[in-house]
Amino acid sequence: MIRVTAPGKMILLGEYAVLDGAPALVCAVNKRAVVTLEPLQGMEFKFSAPSLGLSELPFVVTPRYHVRFDPSLNPLLFKRLDLFSKIFEYAFQQLKPQRPNGWHIHINTDDFYSQALHTKFGFGSSAALCVALITAMAKAFGRNLNNAALFRLALNAHHYAQGKIGSGIDIAASFFGGYLIYRRVFQNDPADKIPEKISHCNGLSFKPIFTGRSASTRKLVKGVKQLKERFPQMYSEIMERLKQITVQGSLHFKEQNVGLFLEDVRSFYFALKELGDRSAMPIISETHQQLFTLAQEEGVVYKPSGAGSGDIGILFSDDAQRLAKAEEKAKTSGYLPLLINVEEQGVHAYHGQK
Repeated sequence: MIRVTAPGKMILLGEYAVLDGAPALVCAVNKRAVVTLEPLQGMEFKFSAPSLGLSELPFVVTPRYHVRFDPSLNPLLFKRLDLFSKIFEYAFQQLKPQRPNGWHIHINTDDFYSQALHTKFGFGSSAALCVALITAMAKAFGRNLNNAALFRLALNAHHYAQGKIGSGIDIAASFFGGYLIYRRVFQNDPADKIPEKISHCNGLSFKPIFTGRSASTRKLVKGVKQLKERFPQMYSEIMERLKQITVQGSLHFKEQNVGLFLEDVRSFYFALKELGDRSAMPIISETHQQLFTLAQEEGVVYKPSGAGSGDIGILFSDDAQRLAKAEEKAKTSGYLPLLINVEEQGVHAYHGQK
């Protein structure tokens, strides 16, 4: 039996700019996806995901490496299985096992979901699942890939499964763990290109706040892309500002310069707002505006984490007491501060144990 876990992510600085190749700052968080592979006799596979209400759902892999579940299944169920199917197919196509055995594949991403609120928080569950599944499959098929090759395989699989959108920053956090300065990996980049692992910025404290609803990254990114197509000059000016700020911010974080990093976060918030306003996308939604104002009143800094609109935002400060006051104010205003820690361990595999 093979068991692999991978953490989620939280983007600290660099949203959207990272799509254009700028460095972005991200950390892994202590929410983990778990994938377990148990060998079966024969060539049939089974899929279980308790959070989806699925247990031992059989499927086969065709000679052309396509996943095939029972075609009589409910269409809504097929939609839920789509991400897993595409990641699994891509891995099969690339790894090309000679004589694969069947496996019972157990998926668990409960860490990323609030049972009380019936929603995901926005910590990158699909990327964590992808990293764990790709790593488990490589081990199951006896492929001894180095970290750079396995990371690139996970990047490409997630890119394929997500319709070729996104920067891969969530995959990087799930794979390597800790704090990273990440630059997008493009097709022609060297095969050994990996993110830069850095230390925590001493003196900086931050707290994620859940806005109360999830957001569609795909819709927001599509809206920004339309701005680029319709008004390229306007897009370039805003993007250059975002890129300049995230270059500075990543350096200031790495150099342990808390004061300048907080200024960078504040500047990035306003640049994100302009990007949202110009593209008619609610990157800085009314919720994020309220949290920003609340943070300002308590002398701390705030920005969304991720594509914006909903999901989570982050309070930043160099003063733990001010941060605690802002956190309490957010809570009394109806928002949900989250107990999240940075996870230093990236993807991790266990053998022969539950």
